[in-house]
Amino acid sequence: MLAVFGGTRSARDSRPEPQTAYPPESATVHEVGTAAGRVRRNAVILAGVALITVQLGWKAYLLSHFYFRQDDFQLMDHALSSPFSLRYLFTIGPEQLAPAGRAVTWVMVRVSLYNWPLASTGTIVLLAAASAAMLRLLVLLFGRRPAILIPLTIFLFTPLTLSGLSFWTTTLLWLPLQLTMIMAISSHLRYVRTGSVAHAVGAAAWLATGMLFDELGVLVPVLVFALTSAYLAPGRWWQAARQVLRRQWRAWAMYGTVAVAYLVLFVFRLPTSVQQPTSPPSVASVLTLASTMLRVGFVPAALGGPWHWSAAGGSYGYAAQTPVLTPASWVLAALVVAASLWYRRRALRAWAILAGWLLLADLLPVVISRLTELPAAQLGADLHYVANSAPVLAICVGLAFWPVSGEEHPYRAATPAPVPLAVTTVALVGAFVLGSFWSGAAYIDQTSSTVTRSYLAHARLALARAPTGTVIVTGTTPAQVMFARYLGDAAQTSRVLGPLAPKSARIRFTSAPAGAISSLMIFDAAGSLRPARDVGVTSVRTAGATGCWPLLSRPTAIPLTASLFSYGWIVQLRYAGPATTLQLRLGTGVRDARAPAGRLDLYVPVVGQGGTVVVRRLSPGPPACISSLTVGLLYAARQSPAPR
Repeated sequence: MLAVFGGTRSARDSRPEPQTAYPPESATVHEVGTAAGRVRRNAVILAGVALITVQLGWKAYLLSHFYFRQDDFQLMDHALSSPFSLRYLFTIGPEQLAPAGRAVTWVMVRVSLYNWPLASTGTIVLLAAASAAMLRLLVLLFGRRPAILIPLTIFLFTPLTLSGLSFWTTTLLWLPLQLTMIMAISSHLRYVRTGSVAHAVGAAAWLATGMLFDELGVLVPVLVFALTSAYLAPGRWWQAARQVLRRQWRAWAMYGTVAVAYLVLFVFRLPTSVQQPTSPPSVASVLTLASTMLRVGFVPAALGGPWHWSAAGGSYGYAAQTPVLTPASWVLAALVVAASLWYRRRALRAWAILAGWLLLADLLPVVISRLTELPAAQLGADLHYVANSAPVLAICVGLAFWPVSGEEHPYRAATPAPVPLAVTTVALVGAFVLGSFWSGAAYIDQTSSTVTRSYLAHARLALARAPTGTVIVTGTTPAQVMFARYLGDAAQTSRVLGPLAPKSARIRFTSAPAGAISSLMIFDAAGSLRPARDVGVTSVRTAGATGCWPLLSRPTAIPLTASLFSYGWIVQLRYAGPATTLQLRLGTGVRDARAPAGRLDLYVPVVGQGGTVVVRRLSPGPPACISSLTVGLLYAARQSPAPR
């Protein structure tokens, strides 16, 4: 169906594709050295570069609407709090065993923390490199035929990578993996064609680099072997595999050594990971995951979908089924596969390789690592788990319809008439591109990074303006920024926002304020600094002319308006008097506190219960008293403090 750009072939024509029609990369220019001649000779390359340029502009536009989120902050927090060491680099965290990605993060947070334009620039550079590498690989595989623009377009614009782009942590995994995967295949292809061991060494180096960014890189040697045995050697697949192993043993020995070394390192470091492989909760959950990942995620996205996202106003979108379009994508995918099997002799091998990659690289890791944490349907609709399949999809689509250079007996049937075939192909590719832009626009429309972006911007400004020595009560960040249920202490404002505080301001974060603090502050949900207000039960107003409870050497019982259950409370005292030391008791909880001289707010953290606070003075001195007392928890006041 898609063979129009490569020319029609009959079932009887078993000769290899004429190399003069699609000159190899090293061919010399036979035309007159005019600009027009050079353009004609390089028309396919120039068209590919134009497509890459459009894609980079589109992805840059998408990135401008995204921002850091969730695990991104945890990854950067770990980088900030760790020295640059082997222990840091080879820690297995939520971002997997990815020492190269950790190194990039360590450098970036010290160059400019939470700098999304800087992170986006790095993403665009990797996208450009991977795109150029894919164009080069397609030329090596198929020659400079216009048909290579179809798999190139699929790779450049597929929405498979869309949600992953909005999650910086994952771009440090699948984007370098894509680049190194493509470069490794290209180097190995040159090794097969030239016999030069230097190309095999280059492929091994690319494989090792990919593994340093993403543990799934250990599967790339298997992918390279599958492609080589399926399309770069004659005969039945299993016979070709034996032949490839025998003739190219030096290359496979190098690739295997790299993979085994990485696996040994991974197994050695795995016990240090907080997340261990687990068994799936049930067979039904695995089937639900696989079905959703294929029906709702991969197949529609491979054809330009999913066209609609489930985001609920959050910063991240999940693929959602679209009436008519989603079922239509299943039918269309089946027709495309059937057409390739009808015309192309080795088409089945391409689809088998793609299915194997989806099973081993996308489905299996989720089954053993995530299926016990989140619903299977949600995981299956998360496209970032299949983002690494984009280059495999493009390569396999190309191999399913066109022969590699020099392949014999590529077709089993004559292709349809050129004009109807051309119209069908252009319509399919056009629908794919339009659907991809539609899906991207829908993702922007249905997700938003505004809350997180605004929260960090407000917090940065508030910390820059905070008076020297400000004390801030740490708390959890809004769930849309970091979900504390999964990220734990990394979601504390002291961890996320603390690094933004100017060093000279000597700003201090505390989880339990203690002592005399003149202006205790706390971040609100918008990222603004507000006075910390102790909200809870208060002392009963005392009678008498002084209007306060005397602080004496003997215990003074201060009744509360309600009884409290046992918990870690913050007691705020309004104290007036000389410098002294006092003791506070709430039920079984007892704490001593030092009060400076003057009229001030004194904070005492205590774990206790009951309806009465008992205080007494531990050191002699002039009279002192407590005018009011609150036992509760600290929250942000609605209004900012009045300007001084």
